[in-house]
Amino acid sequence: MNNKNISFTQLDVLREIGTIGAGRAATALADLLNCKVEINLPETKLVPLSTLDKVLGNPEELYFVLDITIEGDIGGRFFFLLPPNEAKILGGTLLGQEADDIDVDDMMFQSSLKEMINILAGAYLNALADMTSLTILYSIPSIALDMIAALLDYFFIQIAQSTDEAIFVKTKIKVQDIDFSGFFLFFPDFESLRKIFDILGVSSS
Repeated sequence: MNNKNISFTQLDVLREIGTIGAGRAATALADLLNCKVEINLPETKLVPLSTLDKVLGNPEELYFVLDITIEGDIGGRFFFLLPPNEAKILGGTLLGQEADDIDVDDMMFQSSLKEMINILAGAYLNALADMTSLTILYSIPSIALDMIAALLDYFFIQIAQSTDEAIFVKTKIKVQDIDFSGFFLFFPDFESLRKIFDILGVSSS
């Protein structure tokens, strides 16, 4: 089995894991922000690195990129991308500030984003750990503001060494009736995917 042979059934398993994680993340973020939070997953698909530019869109568009390293019984990388204007609204909600008053270089603002994305990613990865009984460890997110073109270059140079496809997870996050358009890119290595599906008893056909 390789990544190209992932079946619809296996993608359904990944969607189920994401749905469970989304429910947990919404509850945790609501507690953190002290307001109503809704999260759902309208789209989960496998995307070859060679066509990732079509998913990410305009190469000159800026995104905050939060990068998490996954270790333990499985390995890989987890990225969350969020447009700067939405990041300022989300960070401002936690800090009690208006988005227009947010300085994107401010360490408190960046720490607030890291904290929230750590909750989101942790909810998904912990759901996966619960379903598989695997030990999954993950790093504190690193953060950068960069163009899509630079991000794609990084994926092709670094990520392509361990996998040639990504699991694209489009999230719909609503905080206080404001919609956010962030999305995850999950790059599990081949051996990790095989291990997950073997444990869950999901074949590649």
